[in-house]
Amino acid sequence: MNITSTLLVLSISIGCVGAMGAAHHAVTSPDGAVIVDVSDDGGVSYRVSVDGREILSRSKLGLEFAGGVVLGPNTRIAKEQRASRDGKWENRFGKRRDVRDQYNELRLTLNEPGAEHRVSGLVVRAYDNGVAFRYDLPEESGLGRFTLNRELTEFAFAGDYTCWAGEPSPCAESRYLESKLSGIPVDEKAPWRSVLPLLVKTPVCLVAVAESDLRDWAGMFLVGTKSSRVAAALAPRSVGEGAVVSSVPRLSPWRVLMIGRRASDLIGSDLVATLATPNRLGDVSWVKPGLCAWDAWWVGINPYLPQYREVWSRGDTRSHKEYIDFAAKMGWPYQLVDWFWYKNMSSYSNALNHGESNPAKPVIDFTQSEPHIDLPALFAHAREKGVRLIIWMHSDDINTYGIDKAFDLLARWGAAGAKIDFLNSDSQETVAWCERVLKAAAKRKLMVDFHGTYKPTGLARTYPNFITQEGVLGNEYNKLDGAKCAPLHTITLPFTRGLLGPMDFTPGGFLNRTVKDFRITAPAEVMGTRARQLAMPVIYESPLTVLCDSPAHYRNQPGIEFYRGLPTVWDDTVVLSAEVARHIVIARRSGQRWYLAAMNGEDPVSLKTSLSFLGKGPWTLRQFADTPDSAAEAELLAETTRRVVSSDFLDLSLAPAGGFAAVLSPQ
Repeated sequence: MNITSTLLVLSISIGCVGAMGAAHHAVTSPDGAVIVDVSDDGGVSYRVSVDGREILSRSKLGLEFAGGVVLGPNTRIAKEQRASRDGKWENRFGKRRDVRDQYNELRLTLNEPGAEHRVSGLVVRAYDNGVAFRYDLPEESGLGRFTLNRELTEFAFAGDYTCWAGEPSPCAESRYLESKLSGIPVDEKAPWRSVLPLLVKTPVCLVAVAESDLRDWAGMFLVGTKSSRVAAALAPRSVGEGAVVSSVPRLSPWRVLMIGRRASDLIGSDLVATLATPNRLGDVSWVKPGLCAWDAWWVGINPYLPQYREVWSRGDTRSHKEYIDFAAKMGWPYQLVDWFWYKNMSSYSNALNHGESNPAKPVIDFTQSEPHIDLPALFAHAREKGVRLIIWMHSDDINTYGIDKAFDLLARWGAAGAKIDFLNSDSQETVAWCERVLKAAAKRKLMVDFHGTYKPTGLARTYPNFITQEGVLGNEYNKLDGAKCAPLHTITLPFTRGLLGPMDFTPGGFLNRTVKDFRITAPAEVMGTRARQLAMPVIYESPLTVLCDSPAHYRNQPGIEFYRGLPTVWDDTVVLSAEVARHIVIARRSGQRWYLAAMNGEDPVSLKTSLSFLGKGPWTLRQFADTPDSAAEAELLAETTRRVVSSDFLDLSLAPAGGFAAVLSPQ
């Protein structure tokens, strides 16, 4: 990824001093609209204004270490440095190829008086579309090897605004429920920690609280205070030794406020990725995005349901070959061989499903497949068809077997990558483990899809072989708990979890049902219309997009041609219309073609959409839309083709839980 920039640095000894002796240091965005003011009145704190109006009131900053060392009330600002940048970086795996990186930066040196006389730092950046800050622990701090117990960061919003807060989850499989800030539960006896991002609707703008550049550090959650103030909470270490154990010099992850006057501004933001450490792998031309077929798990019996504990559906050699053949026919480069393929995985999982809390774990051997899978035959068949396999592995089993040994095996077989599951944490140990895995996989030119994992924090920029991840309450919940994957959830995702980075939602269910008619059954059904499922791979970013349904449900079905050769990364993105948890209309360009997609909630909606993003000349529009009868029969779809120009408008009529998908090609 190429990076270009212009950097200007100016050092200043001290900022403005207030009437009570407190130092105030402000940094303003390049367009002058976003201002962050940092002061040391009773400890270091900050506030944020947008367009001249305060959106975050004075909010506390600080870190609490073991041994009583606290970066807190007595800390003073000693000096500042300022820098500006206006550059760009190339993103081959996101929503646009050229990403602008423009900000003004304030670096503060902090002194804490006392016997230790601690020295620390704070780095603050103001962008036109957001704010970011991180803690700097230099050698001069004298902390040496430290244990961080708590982070004291607050986000004190100026009013008790409407927000969408993520439910607690060890793997970010969360709904983002609408409430007031004061309604976010407090972390008291039973830990309640809201999964990022937190989306807040202020009178001036929308703000999404997130984090970026999380590396060898504990992931951040948020907890309520029964007020408009929310507080940071760090994931504890699994061994019970604080949250972070490390050595100076260290930088914390960025604490991020994504800012948009409109919802469409937020959806178009690249801020989380931009703040992350740039590509550390060098040449990544071997990382190939694309569509992926799944195996038979989606259409089969759900092993988690009590009535089905004795049996579950597993992709076997015959069914995998069928999926590989279909992928080849559709121009999809990948097929996923999911769980239960290697020896003893099935027996161990079956014991867990029968309620054994700690069954004896048998020896796992990735070299030995279960009888229903002939893995060498699958690799041979996939090579013949020009399709590459992605292989599922349990994170615990990789650890037991050995990371290098496991990836040597995949590379020798010719796998494209691994889907690694059940991390269920963003503790410091898990975060560091993910980075080790990505490094080891990159040495073998293997891509990685983490499942059962924490939310994105920009790590896919640092390691571009991190091709996608779960960290989302995805389509699989139509098999597990359909009420959670309701249309309100799926239309809320673009404005919440979708802001952070790629998500392996596994769209593409073709047994489409109205909300009223939906049932949890095998094969799996999905709520909403056929057009809605077609729209999802365009609206939900994922460089590796795994389509969930089976060849039997796809063949000769209305709409399947939209998936033929569908891109999964984009040269440009334009958000045409968006209202949080109500609707979204988005256009993305790949090469010379534009792909247009729309979704809504449970209420029908009519939208007039401009095609002004198109270039000159006539275009061929091939669209897949809801019909007037889709509200009652969700599988119904109208496909039409016509000529359009950039001055035209599209009249979109979306059924309840509906959608729209189209491809526009220059004539």
